[in-house]
Amino acid sequence: MWSWAASDAEADARRREADELVGERIRSVRYFSLDYRRSEMPPELIDAGPRTVVDASEWTDPTWLCDGFDTTDYGFEIATDSGAVFSLTWDPPGHQEGIGLQPVPMLGSGVRGDADVAIWEVDGRSPSWTSMVGTTVTGIELHYEPWAEGTGAPLWCPRITIHGGAARVEVIMGDRADGRLVPSADNIAVLHPGTPLPAWCTPGP
Repeated sequence: MWSWAASDAEADARRREADELVGERIRSVRYFSLDYRRSEMPPELIDAGPRTVVDASEWTDPTWLCDGFDTTDYGFEIATDSGAVFSLTWDPPGHQEGIGLQPVPMLGSGVRGDADVAIWEVDGRSPSWTSMVGTTVTGIELHYEPWAEGTGAPLWCPRITIHGGAARVEVIMGDRADGRLVPSADNIAVLHPGTPLPAWCTPGP
């Protein structure tokens, strides 16, 4: 589980885990998505596992870039100057949904190590991360909410905020449909600066 918490104590434990990123300087950010262009690749790359996108032609039209937000199927990985790696992804949809941030690499945890995924090192290419790469993380907010009404209800986390100096990145459970941002239980949306939280994403405390 990445985010689901049976109690406040368990949610606090997940917050402490995410807080290990605080004080680290972001070196790079990698998105992990379905490899929509895998069928266009040379035969030796078909079913060859993870593929890092390097071709300039793919970068002219990145599959993750939308108007006002980025979207990534599996999540993303943050690498820091100290060598630490943190990943953000979603819990399987159903009775235990949400997103979480843990000090582990994406491959082998958020996605199978042999999966045919596309890895995009977005860094300064994404409006969301231009001001964050090279910046020290100053705070992490996991916005936990009750999954249902009633005392003692389990908690889920539909939104995470990453702070770095004067900048911040809002990460929510979202996808695109017809170019618009829509809710999703199994996709990550990273809002661009100036993009407001959608009405369906309840602001956390």
